[in-house]
Amino acid sequence: MTYQEAVDYLDSLAQFGWKLDLARIERLCALADHPERRFPAVLVGGSAGKGSTCGFLSAILQAAGLRSGTAPKPHLHTHRERVQVDGELISAEQFAAIMERIVPLSARVTEEEGSPTVFEVMTLLSFLHFAESGVDRAVIEVGLGGRFDATNVLPADLSIITMIGLDHTDRLGDTVEQIAFEKAGIIKPGRRLVTGASGGALEVIEAVARERAAEIWRLHREIRYGNVRAGRYGSTFDLETPLGFLADLQVAMTGEHQVHNASLAAAAALWLRDAHIGLDEASVRTGLERTRVPGRLEVVGERPLVLVDAAHSPDRAEALAASLRDLYLPEQPGARLILVIGCSTGHAPEVVVSRLAPLAAELIATRSRHPAAIPTSEIAASARTTGVPVTEIEPVAAALNHARSLARPEDIVLVTGSLFVAGEALEAWGTDATVGRVNSRLHTARPHP
Repeated sequence: MTYQEAVDYLDSLAQFGWKLDLARIERLCALADHPERRFPAVLVGGSAGKGSTCGFLSAILQAAGLRSGTAPKPHLHTHRERVQVDGELISAEQFAAIMERIVPLSARVTEEEGSPTVFEVMTLLSFLHFAESGVDRAVIEVGLGGRFDATNVLPADLSIITMIGLDHTDRLGDTVEQIAFEKAGIIKPGRRLVTGASGGALEVIEAVARERAAEIWRLHREIRYGNVRAGRYGSTFDLETPLGFLADLQVAMTGEHQVHNASLAAAAALWLRDAHIGLDEASVRTGLERTRVPGRLEVVGERPLVLVDAAHSPDRAEALAASLRDLYLPEQPGARLILVIGCSTGHAPEVVVSRLAPLAAELIATRSRHPAAIPTSEIAASARTTGVPVTEIEPVAAALNHARSLARPEDIVLVTGSLFVAGEALEAWGTDATVGRVNSRLHTARPHP
């Protein structure tokens, strides 16, 4: 099997969409001799911040000299991004070879339980690669929900739930409490949990943790960050955990929401010291400083300033708006924001648009190639209620080019709304993100101003 044939096989499964139960992935893992049991893992769920939190934790593990597997999702450019060891993407040859072994297993499962989904097959592929690569620990990003997500077959000894917001309400419920219950499904009996959830969502998560006798560290209780000094190229902050106080930690990723994510990852790493002796303060500092995740307030151009961000939920759109108001617009007096935005179903696109459109002088509604992308007309209709001038342009590359043609040197162009839009913008710009979603050796932090 070639790599293209492997991708074609995955594409053939796309018609089956999402199926929220564990029967097929459990059978796949059993037929593959349970690779999910052959490496220790951390499961990272939540409504937003999962990818960045995985990036921070993986980089900390690597800084400690540990071999780290990561499974970020979705991908920006290639399926290979979803399976990484020490920041290196699985090779096309390895991907094809493992997929060739999975195909007959998938055929057996189809006869017994119905066809596996793309996500389930990719999940098994990542488990096999991590098991056979001898990773010291894998950091696995949950896909949809948690309770019935394919990744939840992992016997993770530590779980992270970043925060809870209204996402995938068509599948997970229409209140934060209902969504929190689904996300809390990754909490393992007698194991450990780190969470940044709050309010009613936290109450639900705490109840599940009590039922399962899981020990819990909560942000703003057992874990506290403070003295945040935010800048355009990152932030510095202090962190207190039950295992000690760390001053002047630095992250190169912009926005206080990244301090939130970094705090969860750092606390989780310190809590893993009993399993990995090399995890110490120095590795936490180094890992946080080195982490860069493509498509998170990524600066790809200057004069005009061109930013690409994957904000797709109301909470992340609000965090992005706050970064624009507090960091970017004040530093460029007279700057106009030209917003290029495209969204996907399941993430309350009208709310995302409403958070960002009021800041824009011009808005360009666009649409990614992904089947879940919503029509530009829906984006435009939501934006027009704010009074901002709106243009509809597809594809993303054309929308970005038009935005640049409108921009003066002092203006800001922002492309956002979904990871798929962010990926196509980076492709159009010529950024080679295929070196890895998280590669601590290549993405070195800029000095904090």
